[in-house]
Amino acid sequence: MAKYYALVSGLPTLTAEMQRPPLSVADYYADLQSLLTSHDRAYLELLHLEQEHPRLLDWVLSLWAGGASARELPESGEEAEEPFACLHAVVDAASRGSKLPRERGVPAYQAHFVYDLFFVPDELSDAEVRTARIDEIGEDRLTLENLLAQYYYDWAERSSSSFLRAWFRLNKNIRNILAVSTCRRLGWDPSSYIVGEGEVEEHLRHSRAKDFDLAGELPYLGDVLRIAEERDIARRERLLDLMKWQWMDEWTFVRVFDIDNVLCYYLRLSILERWSRLDEATGERTFREIVLGLKGESARVLQDFKRRQHH
Repeated sequence: MAKYYALVSGLPTLTAEMQRPPLSVADYYADLQSLLTSHDRAYLELLHLEQEHPRLLDWVLSLWAGGASARELPESGEEAEEPFACLHAVVDAASRGSKLPRERGVPAYQAHFVYDLFFVPDELSDAEVRTARIDEIGEDRLTLENLLAQYYYDWAERSSSSFLRAWFRLNKNIRNILAVSTCRRLGWDPSSYIVGEGEVEEHLRHSRAKDFDLAGELPYLGDVLRIAEERDIARRERLLDLMKWQWMDEWTFVRVFDIDNVLCYYLRLSILERWSRLDEATGERTFREIVLGLKGESARVLQDFKRRQHH
């Protein structure tokens, strides 16, 4: 396993109290291209791919709204202008009921996601309606986001990196716990909002217990459930980010010069960059109070936070 002594030693220190990151995520990502081994660069790319998801969903919805004419293969030279043009062949095969083609230059999970959305069996009779899954989902972007997340997490959790597998399990579990908490509050069936298949997901779908009978399996469950009760969306997002930050601190404590810490630096920069874009008038005071409270430096802030949870 490669060690990155010079790289890590030369990076500016990041703390959750920072108002702005010392460098941008884009600059850090670009710098790493020449510093990482090809093996470790693939790990970075797996994390970076999530940033493409909003654009991919925009492309899918635009394609669906445009009808059959928009799904035709682009003319020669048009691919450079359309970021997901290589997926036109996947859509074309799916809509004809053909097998998924082997497309180069596109992650496997994205190709499978698009193929399954537009697939229509070719053995339908003339009397049967030819509908694809995308036709059933329509403009329900939340359903599309959940579906894409499931493909992404399933693909990412097969990574050879133990850190990435653990990181994506953490994010998937947090996402699902928040979804179930919302469903319980609104009286909805959580089944269709849970991403993934497995023992944890089955508990979240069917358990009636307050802790889903997962307290022993997920040590952070109680923290996520408490955060889920926060009605201020910005504050809730900051609390979740800080919980993930602490998780990364624990993971990298003895892996300072490993690729894991290089990847965590990318993730921490992403958190700080996202925070810096929030409304500074209301954001700075809030997140500084949270950081102080989580560090145990201000019991008053913690008590005030707990009191607000019961209102």
